[in-house]
Amino acid sequence: MPVIKKKSTLEMIDNSVSFKNKVKENKKVLLPNTTCDFYLVETFKKEAQTRKWKMSTLMNEILKERYGKENKQYEND
Repeated sequence: MPVIKKKSTLEMIDNSVSFKNKVKENKKVLLPNTTCDFYLVETFKKEAQTRKWKMSTLMNEILKERYGKENKQYEND
């Protein structure tokens, strides 16, 4: 087994995927589990099927439409 210097070992750890300090631009965050009405969930699933999208894609589109506007001001302010 080769002898590796402590400094190079720490550099390898810092450069590994698990320990990188860089934040990815396309960081994804999970929404917490929520309880919804059965009718709303069924309607959501049907809309995803008619558009041939995954449910996560449909949710992303809904959230972009509602919160991803360029003007970050709320209409009722």
